[in-house]
Amino acid sequence: MGMRAAVIDRYGPPEVIEIREVPTPVPGDGEILVRITVTTVNSGDARVRGLNVPRGMTLMMRLSLGWSGPKQKVGGFEAAGVVESIGAGVTYFKPGDRVVGSHGFKFGLHAEYATFTEADALVPIPEGLSDQDALAVLFGGSTARWFFKAGGLRAGHRALINGASGAVGVMAVQLAKLAGAEVTGVCSSNNLELVKSLGADHVFAYDREDFTRSGHRYDIIMDTHGNAPYAAIRHMLAPDGKFLMVIGDLFQTIAASWQKPVVASGRDASEAVNQAAYSELVALTAAGKLKPVIQTVLPFDRIVEAHRIVDGGHKRGSVVVRVAS
Repeated sequence: MGMRAAVIDRYGPPEVIEIREVPTPVPGDGEILVRITVTTVNSGDARVRGLNVPRGMTLMMRLSLGWSGPKQKVGGFEAAGVVESIGAGVTYFKPGDRVVGSHGFKFGLHAEYATFTEADALVPIPEGLSDQDALAVLFGGSTARWFFKAGGLRAGHRALINGASGAVGVMAVQLAKLAGAEVTGVCSSNNLELVKSLGADHVFAYDREDFTRSGHRYDIIMDTHGNAPYAAIRHMLAPDGKFLMVIGDLFQTIAASWQKPVVASGRDASEAVNQAAYSELVALTAAGKLKPVIQTVLPFDRIVEAHRIVDGGHKRGSVVVRVAS
């Protein structure tokens, strides 16, 4: 029996993606087969597909991901759906359960079916919460959550989020507010009202003013976009402030190892994707404390278009792809 999947044989523009029929996975012992209803295309998916990596990272990423094309030919960082069947020994899930989860950077979820294990970041979706809303908070929410924990964000801190309207930014603004911080968001003028609606106390439109010359100091500065490096904003950090570098090139990442104020994504950041994080984010969303932000929902046949939107660099929240009803 076959299923449809979005396959990438070689690196390139969105048009390299082809929807093909591939074998449907069969759950082995300890595995859960999920029929996927919705997935997302996020910045990680687009970077892998196009090998659009920060400066100095190309060789490293080819060695890691595959030389001329990704070894994992099916993208997809996260997905929601329904448990179709389970293998021997699975106790926590049963057929018919609605679930949301991720394989992390193993990808593989731009498909009609996928298998998970109970050790994967797979959690139930509460009644009353839609598949797409549960899904839309995970990538950005888990990333922001990890960086805030690593950076020591706490109540009373002044936090600045650069790239406050993207998938990570919209979650960072909300999670920082929930933590009791005073939040400033940086985004385009088109997204000012969105960022304000998420709870930001102050906003800067980067296309109208240079926030790095504001004269303000912050306990936490998060750069989700890669265009506000530490060298450009370090004068804005309060004493003992932390710079959270969500995206950085090879040289910035190496420098972060001795720059005490810088928290960079690295091996430990893989810990962001886990059941505890996902359970917390889904519960906050079900309780109305986190607001999913979804730019658009496209059918699976238009996944190439979803990649084009992400490549544009001005995504508002998440781009969701509906695989099945």
